Amino acid sequence: MSALIEFQDVCKTYQMGDTTVRAADHISMQIQRNEFVAIVGQSGSGKSTCMNIIGCLDVPTSGTYLLDGRDVGKMDKDELSEVRNELLGFIFQQYNLLPKLTLLENVEVPLMYAGMSRSERRERAKVALDMVGLGDKVNHRPAQLSGGQQQRVSIARALVGEPAVILADEPTGALDSHTGREVLNMLQQLHAAGNTVVLITHDNSIAVQAQRIIRLEDGRIVYDGDAHAPEAVVSPGLAGKAATV
Repeated sequence: MSALIEFQDVCKTYQMGDTTVRAADHISMQIQRNEFVAIVGQSGSGKSTCMNIIGCLDVPTSGTYLLDGRDVGKMDKDELSEVRNELLGFIFQQYNLLPKLTLLENVEVPLMYAGMSRSERRERAKVALDMVGLGDKVNHRPAQLSGGQQQRVSIARALVGEPAVILADEPTGALDSHTGREVLNMLQQLHAAGNTVVLITHDNSIAVQAQRIIRLEDGRIVYDGDAHAPEAVVSPGLAGKAATV
Protein backbone atom coordinates (compact mmCIF):
# COMPACT_ATOMS: atom_id res chain seq x y z
CA MET A 1 0.00 0.00 0.00
CA SER A 2 1.37 3.45 -0.91
CA ALA A 3 2.15 6.03 1.77
CA LEU A 4 -0.57 8.53 2.63
CA ILE A 5 1.97 11.39 2.46
CA GLU A 6 5.13 11.12 0.38
CA PHE A 7 7.83 13.70 -0.42
CA GLN A 8 10.17 12.67 -3.21
CA ASP A 9 13.24 14.95 -3.29
CA VAL A 10 11.08 18.02 -2.55
CA CYS A 11 12.67 21.47 -2.82
CA LYS A 12 11.06 24.84 -2.20
CA THR A 13 12.90 28.05 -3.03
CA TYR A 14 11.94 31.69 -2.61
CA GLN A 15 13.50 34.74 -4.19
CA MET A 16 14.28 37.53 -1.70
CA GLY A 17 15.81 40.35 -3.72
CA ASP A 18 18.95 38.93 -5.30
CA THR A 19 19.06 36.02 -2.85
CA THR A 20 17.53 32.60 -3.40
CA VAL A 21 16.34 31.05 -0.13
CA ARG A 22 16.02 27.27 -0.07
CA ALA A 23 13.29 26.60 2.51
CA ALA A 24 13.08 22.88 1.72
CA ASP A 25 16.24 21.21 0.49
CA HIS A 26 15.77 17.82 -1.21
CA ILE A 27 13.39 16.39 1.42
CA SER A 28 12.26 12.79 1.01
CA MET A 29 9.93 11.18 3.55
CA GLN A 30 6.86 8.99 3.88
CA ILE A 31 4.02 9.10 6.41
CA GLN A 32 1.79 6.06 6.52
CA ARG A 33 -1.90 5.86 7.39
CA ASN A 34 -2.66 5.85 11.11
CA GLU A 35 0.74 7.26 12.12
CA PHE A 36 1.22 10.08 14.64
CA VAL A 37 4.22 12.08 13.40
CA ALA A 38 5.73 15.31 14.72
CA ILE A 39 7.66 17.53 12.30
CA VAL A 40 9.89 19.59 14.56
CA GLY A 41 12.39 22.40 14.05
CA GLN A 42 13.24 25.93 15.02
CA SER A 43 12.26 29.05 13.06
CA GLY A 44 13.81 28.86 9.60
CA SER A 45 14.20 25.06 9.71
CA GLY A 46 11.65 24.46 6.95
CA LYS A 47 8.86 22.96 9.07
CA SER A 48 6.33 25.64 8.10
CA THR A 49 7.21 25.13 4.44
CA CYS A 50 6.62 21.38 4.84
CA MET A 51 3.32 22.07 6.59
CA ASN A 52 2.16 24.35 3.76
CA ILE A 53 3.07 21.73 1.16
CA ILE A 54 1.45 18.86 3.10
CA GLY A 55 -1.65 21.04 3.57
CA CYS A 56 -1.85 21.85 -0.17
CA LEU A 57 -1.40 25.54 0.66
CA ASP A 58 1.77 25.59 -1.45
CA VAL A 59 3.48 23.35 -4.02
CA PRO A 60 7.13 22.29 -4.37
CA THR A 61 9.49 24.20 -6.65
CA SER A 62 10.89 20.80 -7.66
CA GLY A 63 10.43 17.21 -6.60
CA THR A 64 7.12 15.46 -6.06
CA TYR A 65 4.51 15.53 -3.29
CA LEU A 66 2.01 12.68 -3.36
CA LEU A 67 -1.07 12.88 -1.12
CA ASP A 68 -2.95 9.59 -1.05
CA GLY A 69 -1.17 8.72 -4.29
CA ARG A 70 -2.13 11.97 -6.07
CA ASP A 71 0.54 14.33 -7.39
CA VAL A 72 -0.27 17.66 -5.73
CA GLY A 73 2.23 19.59 -7.86
CA LYS A 74 0.13 18.95 -10.99
CA MET A 75 -3.09 20.34 -9.50
CA ASP A 76 -4.60 23.73 -10.29
CA LYS A 77 -6.03 26.01 -7.57
CA ASP A 78 -9.50 24.49 -7.76
CA GLU A 79 -8.13 20.96 -7.46
CA LEU A 80 -5.91 22.01 -4.52
CA SER A 81 -8.92 23.51 -2.77
CA GLU A 82 -10.93 20.36 -3.39
CA VAL A 83 -8.22 18.02 -2.08
CA ARG A 84 -7.75 20.21 1.02
CA ASN A 85 -11.44 19.91 1.79
CA GLU A 86 -11.59 16.18 1.05
CA LEU A 87 -8.45 14.87 2.70
CA LEU A 88 -7.18 17.39 5.26
CA GLY A 89 -8.41 18.66 8.60
CA PHE A 90 -6.55 21.69 10.00
CA ILE A 91 -5.95 22.66 13.63
CA PHE A 92 -4.30 26.08 13.99
CA GLN A 93 -2.48 27.79 16.85
CA GLN A 94 -4.95 30.71 16.86
CA TYR A 95 -8.07 28.52 16.39
CA ASN A 96 -9.31 30.61 13.38
CA LEU A 97 -12.93 30.47 14.57
CA LEU A 98 -15.48 32.93 13.16
CA PRO A 99 -16.61 35.09 16.11
CA LYS A 100 -20.14 35.82 14.84
CA LEU A 101 -21.00 32.16 14.29
CA THR A 102 -22.10 29.66 16.92
CA LEU A 103 -19.89 26.66 17.67
CA LEU A 104 -22.19 24.48 15.59
CA GLU A 105 -21.94 26.88 12.63
CA ASN A 106 -18.15 27.09 12.96
CA VAL A 107 -17.81 23.32 12.83
CA GLU A 108 -20.16 23.16 9.83
CA VAL A 109 -17.99 25.47 7.68
CA PRO A 110 -15.90 22.75 5.90
CA LEU A 111 -19.08 20.81 5.14
CA MET A 112 -20.64 23.89 3.53
CA TYR A 113 -17.69 24.08 1.14
CA ALA A 114 -18.21 20.38 0.41
CA GLY A 115 -21.81 21.12 -0.65
CA MET A 116 -23.43 18.97 2.04
CA SER A 117 -27.10 19.46 2.90
CA ARG A 118 -27.97 21.61 5.92
CA SER A 119 -29.54 18.75 7.89
CA GLU A 120 -26.54 16.45 7.38
CA ARG A 121 -24.11 19.27 8.23
CA ARG A 122 -25.94 19.93 11.50
CA GLU A 123 -25.97 16.29 12.49
CA ARG A 124 -22.29 15.75 11.77
CA ALA A 125 -21.27 18.98 13.50
CA LYS A 126 -23.20 17.95 16.63
CA VAL A 127 -21.47 14.57 16.66
CA ALA A 128 -18.03 16.23 16.28
CA LEU A 129 -18.73 18.66 19.15
CA ASP A 130 -19.88 15.75 21.31
CA MET A 131 -16.58 14.00 20.57
CA VAL A 132 -14.60 16.92 22.03
CA GLY A 133 -16.88 17.34 25.04
CA LEU A 134 -18.73 20.46 23.89
CA GLY A 135 -22.05 18.97 22.83
CA ASP A 136 -23.85 21.09 25.44
CA LYS A 137 -22.49 24.36 24.04
CA VAL A 138 -23.52 24.17 20.38
CA ASN A 139 -25.20 27.59 20.46
CA HIS A 140 -22.38 29.40 22.27
CA ARG A 141 -20.09 31.79 20.42
CA PRO A 142 -16.28 31.50 20.55
CA ALA A 143 -15.88 34.51 22.87
CA GLN A 144 -17.88 32.67 25.53
CA LEU A 145 -15.27 29.90 25.72
CA SER A 146 -11.82 29.50 27.23
CA GLY A 147 -8.81 29.13 24.94
CA GLY A 148 -8.74 25.38 25.50
CA GLN A 149 -12.41 25.07 24.64
CA GLN A 150 -11.91 27.12 21.48
CA GLN A 151 -9.10 24.81 20.44
CA ARG A 152 -11.44 21.85 21.01
CA VAL A 153 -13.93 23.48 18.63
CA SER A 154 -11.07 23.76 16.13
CA ILE A 155 -10.42 20.03 16.57
CA ALA A 156 -14.12 19.27 16.03
CA ARG A 157 -14.03 21.35 12.84
CA ALA A 158 -10.96 19.41 11.67
CA LEU A 159 -12.68 16.09 12.35
CA VAL A 160 -16.12 16.80 10.91
CA GLY A 161 -15.19 16.05 7.30
CA GLU A 162 -13.60 12.71 8.28
CA PRO A 163 -10.27 13.71 6.70
CA ALA A 164 -7.44 11.34 5.84
CA VAL A 165 -4.96 13.60 7.68
CA ILE A 166 -5.31 15.83 10.75
CA LEU A 167 -2.67 18.56 10.36
CA ALA A 168 -2.02 20.38 13.65
CA ASP A 169 0.13 23.53 13.42
CA GLU A 170 1.52 24.48 16.87
CA PRO A 171 -1.89 23.57 18.36
CA THR A 172 -0.82 24.33 21.96
CA GLY A 173 1.08 27.55 21.20
CA ALA A 174 -1.62 29.89 22.54
CA LEU A 175 -2.49 27.75 25.57
CA ASP A 176 -1.18 27.40 29.12
CA SER A 177 0.72 24.20 29.90
CA HIS A 178 -2.20 22.39 31.57
CA THR A 179 -4.63 23.13 28.74
CA GLY A 180 -1.93 22.33 26.20
CA ARG A 181 -1.54 18.86 27.74
CA GLU A 182 -5.30 18.33 27.42
CA VAL A 183 -5.15 19.18 23.71
CA LEU A 184 -2.18 16.83 23.19
CA ASN A 185 -4.07 14.07 25.02
CA MET A 186 -6.95 14.63 22.63
CA LEU A 187 -4.63 14.29 19.61
CA GLN A 188 -3.29 11.04 21.08
CA GLN A 189 -6.85 9.78 21.52
CA LEU A 190 -7.64 10.67 17.91
CA HIS A 191 -4.58 8.73 16.81
CA ALA A 192 -5.58 5.76 18.99
CA ALA A 193 -8.98 5.83 17.25
CA GLY A 194 -7.25 5.31 13.89
CA ASN A 195 -6.63 8.86 12.67
CA THR A 196 -3.43 9.98 10.94
CA VAL A 197 -2.03 12.97 12.84
CA VAL A 198 0.79 15.25 11.67
CA LEU A 199 1.90 17.70 14.36
CA ILE A 200 4.05 20.73 13.49
CA THR A 201 6.00 22.19 16.43
CA HIS A 202 9.22 23.87 17.52
CA ASP A 203 8.95 22.37 21.03
CA ASN A 204 10.76 19.09 21.80
CA SER A 205 8.55 18.39 24.83
CA ILE A 206 5.51 18.46 22.54
CA ALA A 207 7.15 16.54 19.69
CA VAL A 208 7.92 13.55 21.93
CA GLN A 209 4.17 13.02 22.44
CA ALA A 210 4.08 11.63 18.89
CA GLN A 211 5.18 8.14 17.82
CA ARG A 212 7.75 9.40 15.37
CA ILE A 213 9.77 12.60 14.96
CA ILE A 214 11.00 14.14 11.71
CA ARG A 215 13.47 16.86 12.71
CA LEU A 216 14.46 19.60 10.28
CA GLU A 217 17.42 21.97 10.20
CA ASP A 218 18.14 24.43 7.39
CA GLY A 219 15.53 22.81 5.16
CA ARG A 220 16.89 19.27 5.55
CA ILE A 221 15.89 16.22 7.56
CA VAL A 222 18.48 15.52 10.26
CA TYR A 223 16.49 12.88 12.15
CA ASP A 224 13.59 10.63 11.24
CA GLY A 225 12.70 7.92 13.70
CA ASP A 226 11.25 6.83 17.03
CA ALA A 227 10.10 9.81 19.10
CA HIS A 228 11.32 8.10 22.26
CA ALA A 229 14.84 7.23 21.13
CA PRO A 230 17.58 9.25 22.93
CA GLU A 231 18.78 10.81 19.67
CA ALA A 232 15.28 12.13 18.94
CA VAL A 233 15.45 14.72 21.71
CA VAL A 234 18.52 16.63 20.51
CA SER A 235 19.19 17.18 16.85
CA PRO A 236 22.29 15.29 15.64
CA GLY A 237 23.45 18.47 13.94
CA LEU A 238 23.24 20.49 17.13
CA ALA A 239 24.79 17.69 19.12
CA GLY A 240 27.74 17.64 16.74
CA LYS A 241 28.17 21.40 17.05
CA ALA A 242 28.02 21.19 20.84
CA ALA A 243 30.71 18.49 20.88
CA THR A 244 33.16 20.70 19.00
CA VAL A 245 32.78 23.77 21.24
